Amino acid sequence: MRKTITKIICVAAAAISAAGLALSAGCASWTTEGVSPDNYTSVTSNGGFAVQTDDYVYFVNGYEVNTADNTFGTPLKGSIQRISKQDISSRNYTASQTVVPLIAYSGHYQAGIYIYGDRIYYATPSTARNSSGEVQNSNLEFKSSSLDGRETMSDYYHRSNSTSLEYRYVEVNDTVYLLYVLSESLYGESSAVTNIHSVNTVTGEDTLLAYNVSDYAFDTQDPENPYVFYTMAVTYNLGSDNSVSESYNQLYMVRADDTEGRDMDFSYVEDYDAETNPLYVNLGDLVYDGIGNIAYANRYSQFNYGYPDAQYSINRTDTTYGISYYKDGLVTFTAQQTLDASAGLYRLNVSEIDANGDGRVDDGWNAITKNDTLVSERRLLIADDETDYTFVTIEGAAGEEEWALYNGDNGLELTQFENGIRANEFAVTDSGTATILAIREETTAAENGEGTATHLYVYYSLTGGNGYTFYRIALSDNPDNYRPNMYPYEDVYTYSEVRILDLDAYSSWYLPEFVGNTILFSSETEGMSAYNYIMACDLSSSDGDMMSNAELNDYNDKYEAVDEEIQAYGEETNSDGSAAYENLPNALTYAFYTGDEGYLAELIQAYVDIQGEDEEYLYSRRSAEIYLEFINATGDWADYASDVRTVNGEEVHANRQQYYYALFGRMTSSDEESLTNDLRSSYMQAYPEDTSTWWDKMGTMWQIVFIVAMCVIGLAVIAGATVLTVWLVRRKKNKGETPEGGSRACIDITDDKNIDVYSQDDNQ
Repeated sequence: MRKTITKIICVAAAAISAAGLALSAGCASWTTEGVSPDNYTSVTSNGGFAVQTDDYVYFVNGYEVNTADNTFGTPLKGSIQRISKQDISSRNYTASQTVVPLIAYSGHYQAGIYIYGDRIYYATPSTARNSSGEVQNSNLEFKSSSLDGRETMSDYYHRSNSTSLEYRYVEVNDTVYLLYVLSESLYGESSAVTNIHSVNTVTGEDTLLAYNVSDYAFDTQDPENPYVFYTMAVTYNLGSDNSVSESYNQLYMVRADDTEGRDMDFSYVEDYDAETNPLYVNLGDLVYDGIGNIAYANRYSQFNYGYPDAQYSINRTDTTYGISYYKDGLVTFTAQQTLDASAGLYRLNVSEIDANGDGRVDDGWNAITKNDTLVSERRLLIADDETDYTFVTIEGAAGEEEWALYNGDNGLELTQFENGIRANEFAVTDSGTATILAIREETTAAENGEGTATHLYVYYSLTGGNGYTFYRIALSDNPDNYRPNMYPYEDVYTYSEVRILDLDAYSSWYLPEFVGNTILFSSETEGMSAYNYIMACDLSSSDGDMMSNAELNDYNDKYEAVDEEIQAYGEETNSDGSAAYENLPNALTYAFYTGDEGYLAELIQAYVDIQGEDEEYLYSRRSAEIYLEFINATGDWADYASDVRTVNGEEVHANRQQYYYALFGRMTSSDEESLTNDLRSSYMQAYPEDTSTWWDKMGTMWQIVFIVAMCVIGLAVIAGATVLTVWLVRRKKNKGETPEGGSRACIDITDDKNIDVYSQDDNQ
């Protein structure tokens, strides 16, 4: 029996392998044919939906829901794809290959996919089933695959019952760790508390770094940063009947590879059992200890810095810390003493407290006395300020200077800080609240048209306003360079706000990514928003640099002119006042999005054939001609003939959407069909409904043929029935004959009237 089962398993495995998908030895991983090796030397943009190596971009192929079929080998939408940078620069945006045929998914969009060494790390909906056979796709599994896609772990580093678990994959000393924060109930608590975990992906060990934290922050600008800042409450005599919650708290820092913390002494707790309830777990290092003279006079505990040997003269009251944000290695936090009316805003760089880079706070850092230098060394503002500052370095007349970019009352503003006061403040834009998407140093054509210039550009999305949501502006430390209140404008300056087409690139998904001069963004564009794929917008100028503001403005004008010319047809009338080109603007809009040359002719012919309408019933003959002129950039649209780009191997003129931005990656066939149907439903007239019967559709000639055929078939059926009847009768009679070589008794029941059956024979 065991051998039989083994044979069945081997046959099944062989069948799967023949289909290009196999379970590797030991059932520890799934395998595919994969892609060619990537012998890269560097990785950039880890943690988003697209990660770049030297020659390739690995990306999540659009947003797919966690409830979709995630059987390994099945997903295309949401899978991890790879495309060469050469294909991107050539605008072969759909020339991607599947690397991981699983849905890369997470509801936490500050961390996505990562590449470390020869593996790619991600989260994916679970395919495990419960006892009722239901797929547990509301759980996330964190796992990895080989970078060539040939091997994917079927197990996981961690399984979460939340689809929005906050996490990071980070690398420390060539080991990759999964950092995550979880609200959970441990050690018999009645309610959940917030805990910080780290999983060593080599050993699989899950380490509890900090237990019951009050506040925490991952680095929101650097998803590879292995440090986490957090605050913890302080309880004197923790675990005993006379425990006291202190009025201050403490600020800590921990690194993903930390495995040891301070030894805690809970011998005073009756029946203490560290396995059942350790009471306090904290492997991080103390950065600031908020103990003041109020608490210190009575309660100095093992949780305080330097206990039990250090002695301090503390002249301040208790301090409470709050983390505002942690970006690019800089933690911004508030500190407020008990008797102060408001908190101060302060900033600290990890490199200042971990100069050795070993993940621990340097020995010379005193978590208590360092409070005394907060104001003099680290203060941003005296008053409590929750403004989200993004610090940038601008090369100005006085050399490289650090500025803070933030949302002011009317738009983006730049400022510096002097003695806790914002100084040198001035407006960069006047367009309302902005979300910063990217800050990049770029080389463009110089404003005077001579040579090139390099500037620091900020890309941002606006809420509301005039409907355009994606903008760019160069940063300067000179307020005289900015020209506010000039939108719309005739002249475009380097330091003017310029929109980027009609892109709506900020959504609830990941922020846009840049590959050279190409922007990759989650699609919120016309017709595509319901399908959640990636779009690519190439902003390369003719000389290969990024477009200057002037060039970008011309690009915008060219894009808008197409729609203006399309809509102009709707305003033309005949001599009798009727519309000259009814339905044409919508048809051209459909052509703008699809480039579909044949559908209009098919639609017109359908109305002729099905409903017997005149061929100009919906679209005039001239409308049909203009439609083809639009597709081929001839006639009325000849001005676009010389303005052409090659996109996905097709020459596309500037009167088509793909000239400006196009699908990036691969759509499923069902989505392609649905998208086409949606666009046809939105912009083309409804396809005529065929109400005729099958008899009507045959036509007179075929009706005659059908009748003759039916007659022939009917005669054949009658003749066949007759022949069959005769054969059956004869067959029945044949059954009465004496078989060859045998005999049988026969009774003649024929009524022969010449025979008297009642007479008697005397001889009887």
